[in-house]
Amino acid sequence: MKKIGIITHYYNSTNYGGVLQAYALCRRLNEAGVSAEQICYLPSPARVGAAKKVLRRCKKLISSCGRVFHARAEKQIGQRKKAFVAFREAIPHSAKVFSDDNIAQANDIYDAFVTGSDQVWHPSLFKKGYSLSFVTKPKFSYAASMAVEDIDDKTRAVYKEALSRYAAVSVRERNALRMLDFDSGIRLVADPVFLLTAEQWGELAGERLIKERYAFSYFLGDSASARAEAEKYAKAKGLRLVNIPYLLNSYRKCDKKFGDDRLSDVSPADFLSLIRNAECVFTDSFHVICFSALFCRDFYVFKRSSAANMNSRIVDILDTLDLGGRYVESIGEEGPIDYTAARPKLKELLGASEDFIQKMVGTVKDEQQ
Repeated sequence: MKKIGIITHYYNSTNYGGVLQAYALCRRLNEAGVSAEQICYLPSPARVGAAKKVLRRCKKLISSCGRVFHARAEKQIGQRKKAFVAFREAIPHSAKVFSDDNIAQANDIYDAFVTGSDQVWHPSLFKKGYSLSFVTKPKFSYAASMAVEDIDDKTRAVYKEALSRYAAVSVRERNALRMLDFDSGIRLVADPVFLLTAEQWGELAGERLIKERYAFSYFLGDSASARAEAEKYAKAKGLRLVNIPYLLNSYRKCDKKFGDDRLSDVSPADFLSLIRNAECVFTDSFHVICFSALFCRDFYVFKRSSAANMNSRIVDILDTLDLGGRYVESIGEEGPIDYTAARPKLKELLGASEDFIQKMVGTVKDEQQ
């Protein structure tokens, strides 16, 4: 059986969306009749000048002090990190951890390579690993995201040269299609989490964690107004407000007392359960939107001011779902989401995604030994 190596944000990841999309792509490819696994890949740190080195040392010192002053938060962060281990280990993955120095050795193990999905094609990451420049076998991208608003001509030329050696290329956002307009063959496909059904994700989800009716909050940004809106809504509806604090793995004052239930020991399976059983979801996260839609949950999306580049991806997925009205600054009279309504853009995108998967797998299977 042909063996495919996938490079994405998998190794040691504590990001729920990142780990779950890694699981989904691996599972879908295996179901299509190949042997796919995540490549444990640890990129080499970018080289920086003396001034940036000093700045990094200062940040590390501040972080060390923070761990002393916020010991309780550090304990909660540690609990969440541990909750990821078993789930992550259950995803098929390479026995060896590769770095930029030895990643070329993976050519001896795999018959083909896939990069993506998620934010693997940010210009700062488009180097040896995520660009697959080390690969001498057939290579593909699936739903790669560039995570920037635009690129200059020099950077575009780098992408053009690299992607010309791919067997097939697909991206996750329309903005990426615009930036990579040098190749009309690049396809738009859905994030891997949409490759599995709600029923399949439901089977993977953990047991219900909160007995009472509740709303689930998942904020990567630090917006006080978004949190205030979530609190106001939950109180008005008589719901408990559940939150996972310190999602960026460091103390934030805005998380300290936010929510009625602040959960730390939350595995990716528990994360799915929290969305699946919520009465309503509040978020600024791309993948929380995806899972809220998959589980037919009411949700509200708020702008993440600390990561402006995220906003174009939010707009893109909401447009695909025909739910642009859920992107709000404050919650008004939007009412419940009608999940019985047809969503032609999503249906078309899912069709294109399955077609791309089948052609990619077919190309790999047809390769001579």
